[in-house]
Amino acid sequence: MKKIILAFFVILLILIGINKSFQIHNDVQVETNGISQLAPSKTLRLEVPQFLANDTKQRVFEVRIPEHYSPEKNMPLLVWFSPSGGSNSISSIPPIVDKTKFLLVALPYPDNQLPRLAIESNTIDSFWDYEKPMLDYLKYMIPNIDPNIKIAAGFSSGAHLVGSGLDRNWIGFTDFFTIYILHEGGGSPSNTYQGAKSTHKILVTYGLQNNSYGQVVVLNMKKSGILPDVIKLPHSGHEMSQESIDAIRQWIDVL
Repeated sequence: MKKIILAFFVILLILIGINKSFQIHNDVQVETNGISQLAPSKTLRLEVPQFLANDTKQRVFEVRIPEHYSPEKNMPLLVWFSPSGGSNSISSIPPIVDKTKFLLVALPYPDNQLPRLAIESNTIDSFWDYEKPMLDYLKYMIPNIDPNIKIAAGFSSGAHLVGSGLDRNWIGFTDFFTIYILHEGGGSPSNTYQGAKSTHKILVTYGLQNNSYGQVVVLNMKKSGILPDVIKLPHSGHEMSQESIDAIRQWIDVL
């Protein structure tokens, strides 16, 4: 009898955790974890239930449902990693994909730390320890993600995060994402990108108006036998310029 009562309370706590994980954001109101509650062109602010994490850190991130959303159709996915200390806001994502078709996700960094400094201190793995539960929760809440178009993209610090994921071969990163975009960055602990697979598509972009680290990333990838697509931006520096947005979007559009 005690076991039955204990099981009941465990189930109750799980259900409470899932329901509380949805928050109202702008004009979005989602009350249950059913996919039928997801509405086209809405932005959701999600919090990962504590029982899904292995620490006490709060994990809040934003998701935007595309205009052409249908629960019966798979959606291509863009997960964006921002520059500087990161952001969990959809507003941080540049228009590099068609938002009428793509599911957009903004994942933050732990305690707004800089990936570059974490690489130097050999603590970059803690970033994925923090972010992976958010991606796992997303996959649980929205299972109809296109298996062929799952993009991990980042600019500057975000590109270092993407590069580190490829380099460290993080579980749930290199075996989940199919496309990687590194703009104006991409440094990593060993710069060997051992998690890159022949089935992956990789794009490295950088401006020619500054001494971009992107050139070094391309060189290191080629040393490891990886041949990424490369776009050099003649009129851009270390920025997410309109030139870079247009070039990346054109590359994605033909995937």
